[in-house]
Amino acid sequence: MKRFIILGITLFLMTSGFAQQKNKDPRYKELSGQYGRSTEGVCLFDDGTFLMYGYATAIFGSYGFEKDNVLFYPDKQELFTIYACRNKGIGDSTRMNFLGFERGGENFVKIGKDSIKRVFNKDANCFDAPFVYKTQNTPGRITLYNILKESSGEQVRNTWSYLINKGDNDFILIYNEPDQDYKNFGAVISGNEKGVTLKLSAFSSEQGIVKQRADKNQKQWQEVLQMKAEYDLSKKNKDVVFANKHYQSFPEPDNSYLYNKVSDQYTSKLASENEEYYRQNQYNDNRYLRKYVRLQPQRMDSSDMAKNEITASSIFFTVCGEGAEKSYHYDGFQKYKEKEEQPAPMPSTAVPVPPLPVKKKNNR
Repeated sequence: MKRFIILGITLFLMTSGFAQQKNKDPRYKELSGQYGRSTEGVCLFDDGTFLMYGYATAIFGSYGFEKDNVLFYPDKQELFTIYACRNKGIGDSTRMNFLGFERGGENFVKIGKDSIKRVFNKDANCFDAPFVYKTQNTPGRITLYNILKESSGEQVRNTWSYLINKGDNDFILIYNEPDQDYKNFGAVISGNEKGVTLKLSAFSSEQGIVKQRADKNQKQWQEVLQMKAEYDLSKKNKDVVFANKHYQSFPEPDNSYLYNKVSDQYTSKLASENEEYYRQNQYNDNRYLRKYVRLQPQRMDSSDMAKNEITASSIFFTVCGEGAEKSYHYDGFQKYKEKEEQPAPMPSTAVPVPPLPVKKKNNR
């Protein structure tokens, strides 16, 4: 994968006053547009936000001015996020979906009064999501730990602790691996016979990237604006996630769904019509959705784990090769007898599937 090169320039410049700048500084409108090629570049919007894009990469954030320099501040994902709901369908038991914990450093979890466990075993090397943990214990607290080793060799420790609301028993736990692409960077504005140019510290090109002519890329610019609108909406609604029982996420249910207060579930009006199709596509079944609400951490610090509380066991064990027969496998998909018939038709509605707020990578 081609990645943006961060040159490691440290910016010792103040960021306050951006909101006032946007109202007064005409440069936001003047510089608005797309810079670079169709495959790699940056888009500046007149509301003070930007999109840096490349192959399999799209990073949004905000920008402002300091004299003749442009300062960019990518939106950073939180290290941990937990969403919760009260799922009457699983009774008194508890379910937890662990998403992204196989990436970046060592991750541990303490559920209620249990001991501290690794999320994955040491040397885990084969990952087949979803990873769903089930227990009969109802946790009053969930604490997540992460140990990262920096390039200097120094270990960085993070501890995030969450109090659990009474009745919550179904959880989505997310770990977002810190990413070098999300470091702040800067740019210098210049102009020549080719037009306005941005020379960014986030690109290796010494020539900088040129602003494209608006009359030549209108279609692509409209696609960029649509992407930005979807991203702005996802930021606005970041405190809730709608997901099926396999923890695949979907857009907020519209008027084609009915809400059942007893089951606390949204059901598609076309659920029965699409039964045959989703038997073969259970992970993407959008007919029955639950609303998960984001929990706020009660404590976030760098405290270390109590050594006497750490056990040798892990929540999930997974390896390839020798010992693979003992590896975790998700058992939530219902098995049906195979029929010697033509494949089921596509469902009556086609709904785009947005991912949960975590950056995907190939873990194989």
